[in-house]
Amino acid sequence: MNYGQRGVDLLRELKRSDWLPSYNEDSVRATIQEINLHTAELHDIVRANNRVGNDTSTGGGGSAPVPIEMRPVMLLHEVSIKRNKRCLLAYHAHRIDKLRALRWETAGNLATPMKFVLSEAEVDFFHEYDKLASRHAIGGSMGGLDWNADQNPPEENFIQVRVVQAGLGKIETEMCGVVELEVGSMHYLPRSDVEHLVRQGALVQLGGEESF
Repeated sequence: MNYGQRGVDLLRELKRSDWLPSYNEDSVRATIQEINLHTAELHDIVRANNRVGNDTSTGGGGSAPVPIEMRPVMLLHEVSIKRNKRCLLAYHAHRIDKLRALRWETAGNLATPMKFVLSEAEVDFFHEYDKLASRHAIGGSMGGLDWNADQNPPEENFIQVRVVQAGLGKIETEMCGVVELEVGSMHYLPRSDVEHLVRQGALVQLGGEESF
């Protein structure tokens, strides 16, 4: 039996994915079942060894030392348990980190295509994390800051964008007045006014040969 392979396969799925692969509940369950099987095997070995020790002991009771020929088998089970646990923890920690980053990139907007690759628990986590982040952003002495703004200093205050989503209508900008965002139209607008639309995928930032 190739112990630990399902756990390793979970991590390989993450590595091959551009963002996140669909939550692999079957492989997660199989990895947990393998952990339980290894644990049961260890318990059986210890119980069997204790029975032999009690049968041969004159004093009775207590735990008998494990025969040296059984120790490699026990070590194999123990290492397999730890390896599978590490794989499961790494798999879920990576996905949670991606969801935390997504919340700040999209200002809490979880697009429908992204929901399809998440488990129900992950969707719940995203919404609960969004609630916590929103409460933090609007409270306290720093509540006036835009916590969803780009975490890296922008290279320019204005950016060139193309509208790719219908139904945006008009927006009022601080320096350019009212701008109508029709599909296919291109605009040169203040970053602070449209950055949230770029994150949501409604606008595409242009650069290089695509620029005006």
